[in-house]
Amino acid sequence: MFRFIVIVTTVAISACSPEMQYTSGRAYLAATGFDGSAVARHAAYEPNLKFPARVGVVRLVYGEVTTMPDKERRLYAEGLPDALGKLVHLGPLEAQLAKLQRFARLDQAGIRQLAASRHLSYVLVLSFDPGKNTAEALFLDVGTGYPYASIETDVPGRGRTNFWGGRLRNQNRLDRATHELARNLKPKLEALAAALIDEAEVD
Repeated sequence: MFRFIVIVTTVAISACSPEMQYTSGRAYLAATGFDGSAVARHAAYEPNLKFPARVGVVRLVYGEVTTMPDKERRLYAEGLPDALGKLVHLGPLEAQLAKLQRFARLDQAGIRQLAASRHLSYVLVLSFDPGKNTAEALFLDVGTGYPYASIETDVPGRGRTNFWGGRLRNQNRLDRATHELARNLKPKLEALAAALIDEAEVD
């Protein structure tokens, strides 16, 4: 699911460094001639980064919205710059209370709707797949869906699976696997945050 989100927002994922987007929708449409088409609606937005802001954090494991363990939360809190603003974690309970249908598997529109219900300006989507040993992150504008930045990490070695080779369901093993992915993602996430601040208006 998360890869689908990245595809429809036309952000190229880089495994080595953050992939940033700060291009003008007006300039893009003028150059391509897509104006008036269905594609144009997805391209018409202008970047408008401003920090500090209220930034939502949505954690997906196997594409499902999950609660972030305290250990992971502390890991991220230690490294992200204060200039970003306030981080607000959004989990299954918030999605359920926002009355989002099929809240366990939200698409981009659902994630933005969830973030809007908490009056957030941006949302950072973190996605973990222990079976593939991969983690991704995407930073979105809540109001427009503008995808400002994305990162990806692949951890060497075999993925974490259950005895039969399927998805991990044991919560302790799953948390250990996602924490290892989070540790590998963290330096890139910090680089992503720094790049966003460099591009933004900061009060």
